[in-house]
Amino acid sequence: MKRTIGGAAALEGVMMKGPEAWALAVRLKDGSIHVERHEEKALTHRYFWARWPLVRGVVALWDALSVSYRALARSAELYGEEPLPKGALWATMLFSLGVGVLLFIVLPGFLSGLLVDAARLPLLYNLLAGAIKVAILLGYLAFIGRTPEIRRFFMYHGAEHKAIHAHEKGLPLTVETVMAQPRFHPRCGTTFIAFVILASVLVYSLIPAPEVLWWRLLARVVFLPVVAALAFELLYFSASHHDPFSRLLKEMGFRFQGLTVAEPTPEMVEVAIRSVKALEAKEVVA
Repeated sequence: MKRTIGGAAALEGVMMKGPEAWALAVRLKDGSIHVERHEEKALTHRYFWARWPLVRGVVALWDALSVSYRALARSAELYGEEPLPKGALWATMLFSLGVGVLLFIVLPGFLSGLLVDAARLPLLYNLLAGAIKVAILLGYLAFIGRTPEIRRFFMYHGAEHKAIHAHEKGLPLTVETVMAQPRFHPRCGTTFIAFVILASVLVYSLIPAPEVLWWRLLARVVFLPVVAALAFELLYFSASHHDPFSRLLKEMGFRFQGLTVAEPTPEMVEVAIRSVKALEAKEVVA
């Protein structure tokens, strides 16, 4: 078994991330593959406190989002898109996070409050808010997944998963071997989102729900790091255990992944393999 690594799809490419560095491979318009490696320690390997249970989830999430956004911007630049200034990149990232909070945290809480008295029936209120989140998420993913560009992005997501499976099993990194691997992976970010919804029902049900609407909605935002931390622990637990509860969690995550992980082409898998090899320093990176 090899060490575990993470990754993300990029524009016509794949990013792979390890404890000491991250690598990016992009299929350029001329058909060649550009590969680069960036020496950058993960936050959990820079600070001992970042590895504490519950804390590590928030830290790992921020670290993964930061690298993924930079890799996506870099892949767009390599593919010929107009590059974003560094300030604009971070502004876009923060804006996206803000929209996500409003769409998946505040809006479900507001809509659920129109139907259920949160102060009298907090569990029912949060269960309904969770169901609304699922409906919004499924509708959003189904809608964007119909565009050809996003569909290709989801296919590179599948290539990333297959390459990680092969790497972690210690298999030869050939196109044939990697193509034969599962396209779903238990540590996928999509599974994490599913667990965020699950954890939010539990955490928000334990928070007093006052009559004041704006304070109730603000509390959902304030306690979001707690939700993310608990979701990460669920992800970590389910990925590393094989008991019935863990298998149930994995299966739920795989169902969500069906919306964001598509079967890749051999050419896409080749890009993912190059990214893994660059991360493991098994090829010279220009």
